[in-house]
Amino acid sequence: MKRIAAPFLLAVFLLAAFAAGGCSKRYRIEIQSDTCWSGVIDDGQAFFDCGNASYKVVGPMRCVRVQKQTTTGYLRVRIDGGAWTETTGSETFVQVCR
Repeated sequence: MKRIAAPFLLAVFLLAAFAAGGCSKRYRIEIQSDTCWSGVIDDGQAFFDCGNASYKVVGPMRCVRVQKQTTTGYLRVRIDGGAWTETTGSETFVQVCR
């Protein structure tokens, strides 16, 4: 019976190690705007769009910074359903950190 238990325990250990290594935190960035904008996540990954959008980020993330590309309009940003941070100023940005 010991020969059967050892491979079984090894398989359980490997499965648990694989599952633990595959778990990454996921974040959701939501943007509401009536204009075009550009953004960057943690001074790294850049993105841009016009209007409303949402993005899923897998892995570590601290902050997102989004800037309007026009002098008029509004821009709102939030992470994971948190409070909205908004600007209506001329070509200004919004930064949200979790």
